[in-house]
Amino acid sequence: MMNKPWATLRGFFREVDWRLVFLLGPRHRFTPEQWQRLDRLPGISPTIKVAAVVNVLALALVAALKLPWPIARLVFCGTLLLGLVTLWVSADMWRRPTQKRLHRAYGFSAVPLGAVFGFMLASQPQRWLQEPWHHELLIRGCAIGFVYTMAIWAVAMWRNEFMADWLHDEALREQKLELAQRLSSAQIQPHFLFNSLASLQHWVAVKDDRAAPLLQSLTSYLRATLPLFDRPLLSVGEEAEAVRRYLEVMQARLGGRLRFVLDIAPDAATAQLPPGVLLTLVENAVEHGVQPQLSGGELQLRAYLPAEGGLCVEVLDDGPGPSDALLQLPPLDPAAMLRDAQASLGLQNSRLRLWQAFGDQAELSLSHRSEGGCRAQVWVRTSPPHAQSRT
Repeated sequence: MMNKPWATLRGFFREVDWRLVFLLGPRHRFTPEQWQRLDRLPGISPTIKVAAVVNVLALALVAALKLPWPIARLVFCGTLLLGLVTLWVSADMWRRPTQKRLHRAYGFSAVPLGAVFGFMLASQPQRWLQEPWHHELLIRGCAIGFVYTMAIWAVAMWRNEFMADWLHDEALREQKLELAQRLSSAQIQPHFLFNSLASLQHWVAVKDDRAAPLLQSLTSYLRATLPLFDRPLLSVGEEAEAVRRYLEVMQARLGGRLRFVLDIAPDAATAQLPPGVLLTLVENAVEHGVQPQLSGGELQLRAYLPAEGGLCVEVLDDGPGPSDALLQLPPLDPAAMLRDAQASLGLQNSRLRLWQAFGDQAELSLSHRSEGGCRAQVWVRTSPPHAQSRT
């Protein structure tokens, strides 16, 4: 029983970071690559800057209270100047809170204050020792210097810890997004493969002439799609070829019920999108727009570069149109989607992929067509990356 309090106390002191206790400087050191990422953090807001200047001004007024006018003016100006220098140093520390900059900041705070009091003491040493208010002035100056030094230390320590925590959270978030991307990239609708294989098995068993074309189309589809999911981005032209193979498989199964047109502008074919986005939209159009109709339907895939810039890709069908549930899906919430596995399927999954690649510059929307059917539109407002030419 006697050892338990001692063990608790020993464990407590083991967790103490003595570098921080003795003001030795920030404990986290960052690589050049990490600094490049940290430079994207927002700077100090104008409100905080104004508030800091007002506080420095108030401290300068307090430091000059109840002192003779010539000395009060000197103290006010010196404190204000020292405070402004401290704010400038703190702003620099806010951007890069390193141990080297902290020690340099200590020098900025100590040198001006030491120079002022050293000059006064050297010029009139006897008077400084005899006048009581001179002692008070010296105490005030030391207190102000201590306050400024502690302020710089607090900024450096807090900002350094914040940056380390931010990098840790970003690493976890990127791991989750990467996992979601891999899961979604590997998603080839199981029912599509199962149904195609079941049709193929039946046609082979009954010696149907459609078996050979279906096997050829299915093989071409798998050959076109499986290698593509290892890449973070894919050209529209390459995925359009995978879409063509998929539609050939479905046309072999559905016959004349499925009609399709691919209209890919040459300048849009080299633009890149996350792989699987177009396939998902086309699969949904076939499943919800073509198959429910006894007479089948027509599907169109269009890709072009609008005059205002960016990229526009549309998947059109002449089916019953999107359901109210799809039209009422909430805006993209990546954090919520990562918490909910079901949210990473279908339309929301495609939105997540676009957000990973382009952020708020990309949008995926569903709407009713005036002539009937559904319009799925991918709009990338910024200029999307283009595939490099292959030799």
